[in-house]
Amino acid sequence: MPSVPVLPKDNLASFIMTHPIIVVASFLTTIKSAWDISRMVRQKRAAKSLKTEIKSTYILLQQAYRKGLLLERQFDYLFERLMQAEAQNNITPLTPIS
Repeated sequence: MPSVPVLPKDNLASFIMTHPIIVVASFLTTIKSAWDISRMVRQKRAAKSLKTEIKSTYILLQQAYRKGLLLERQFDYLFERLMQAEAQNNITPLTPIS
């Protein structure tokens, strides 16, 4: 039967801080937390830039339609793709437009 290590009662805090498994687990938790925060910041920045890009693309579409460079059918098609990109929070449908 494997023996269970007995924790020293007087130095419990120092044992916890110096035990290698606990130190590694704490380090990995810190790395994961930092990664989660950076991922959330990247997602917020991407969403903000997407809104800006959608707005500017919509303005360009309106200008092209008003100048007669686009037919109504073309404008409707491109506008629908623009709205899909906004609804999906995905810039991929916009790349052929810009």
